[in-house]
Amino acid sequence: MTFDESLLEDGERLQARDEARLLWSLATAGAQVRRAVETVADFGIERLRGTEMPRALLVATDSAPSSASRLITRLSCTRTPALTWHGVELPRWAGPTDALLIGSVDGRHPRLAELAAQGDQRGLAMAVVAPADTEVAVAAGRAPLHELPRDLHPRAARWSVLAPLLQALDVLNVNPIPSGLLIEVADALDQQAELCRPDSDVFVNPAKALAIEFSDTAPLIAGAGALAGVAARAISDALQQFAGVTSVSVSLPDGVGRAGSLLRGAGPVDEDFFRDRLGDAPAQRPRLLVVGDDGTADDLMLGERSDAQIQLDEKAARRAAGALHELAANLGLRSSSVEVPNGDPLTRFAAAAAFGEFTAAYLAFGLGLDPGARGPAERAH
Repeated sequence: MTFDESLLEDGERLQARDEARLLWSLATAGAQVRRAVETVADFGIERLRGTEMPRALLVATDSAPSSASRLITRLSCTRTPALTWHGVELPRWAGPTDALLIGSVDGRHPRLAELAAQGDQRGLAMAVVAPADTEVAVAAGRAPLHELPRDLHPRAARWSVLAPLLQALDVLNVNPIPSGLLIEVADALDQQAELCRPDSDVFVNPAKALAIEFSDTAPLIAGAGALAGVAARAISDALQQFAGVTSVSVSLPDGVGRAGSLLRGAGPVDEDFFRDRLGDAPAQRPRLLVVGDDGTADDLMLGERSDAQIQLDEKAARRAAGALHELAANLGLRSSSVEVPNGDPLTRFAAAAAFGEFTAAYLAFGLGLDPGARGPAERAH
């Protein structure tokens, strides 16, 4: 499949190809967060404030914002056991001392509706995000409900679902997420949307530039740290879903061995200029992208404000990232880091994941694909 680089240079052609308006929808992520902040009183989540910290936290979302559930569990697991629940029935042990968070973009997912009904029946502390009067919303009973708009693009709805669930974490005393932090997240998302806008030139738009590099390489996304690992997975998912490319993500430091093996498997650059170049095309070589290793010495995850164990993990992750960059350079492979402003880890996650989604969209357009078109499996649901 050939890649049309000239398309990325033409903002009008890009927007004409974007029939589902995915680029526009991705650019509304900041507005999605602000809407959650502005309508928090309507959510009714304050009814859960003052309850004891849940014995365990269950999170269930539909496929589109799956990174939302991964982020929620990652933020929660240091305070209380938290897990993404994929079952049709709640676990037998789940009861009034536990909490259940549900997010559904269209509100029609039968599994989520069943879980909401069971959560209401068993008396779990529950918060639900779904469009009003849908199956999931109705099944939630009297639980706090954040009503979603019905016109959300299912591939660009992460923050419409995630922001209210983060507000629930704050109220449940699982993880403090003040409104001020959510506004910082919204600002970071707006900055990424401006930086990666479709009418900007390739040489000033890092998402377009990386999409061009990914067009003839195999993306390897490494996350250096806890939330960076979630962002790396979100980027890899977007590359696969939007552009249909094979992409691998790892979390550092534990995934350094796997990533190193993938890089070494490519071998050194072939310098044999006399080989038959009309034969079979060579396998695509890896292109390393690291999330989370671009912070400075005053990064919040490394400074005195962070927990000693967090500092240890983050420093080990960044050392692993440095080793991967060095290995890639020695093998003649390209590598870079996602550059986002210093700030709270949640803000950095938001900026990195947004950058990855814009990159995946531009890669899809260059390959002649529509990244906003829903596949048969998505339409069936």
